[in-house]
Amino acid sequence: MTSYIRSPLVIVWALLTVVTVASWLTARDGGSSHQVNIAVTVVVLLIAALKTQLVIWHFMEVRNSPGWLRAVMHLWLAALFALLLGVYFSFR
Repeated sequence: MTSYIRSPLVIVWALLTVVTVASWLTARDGGSSHQVNIAVTVVVLLIAALKTQLVIWHFMEVRNSPGWLRAVMHLWLAALFALLLGVYFSFR
């Protein structure tokens, strides 16, 4: 049983759960005045980018893929994060 708990996928799943709760608490505490807070938005988007990388890296097995695929994944994630921030700041 302890070998199952020490599995890398279980550890990543637990980390994703903790990061999800942290994201929820950040958004909940930052939005208590019902006003848009730039810092909270950026932190929540950063947490989402981290979670996305963890899912792609561990659950989609990209960590064992060729180097070009890992590079494309990192570039795609950075471009998506920049696009989301750009859209957020342009319509703000």
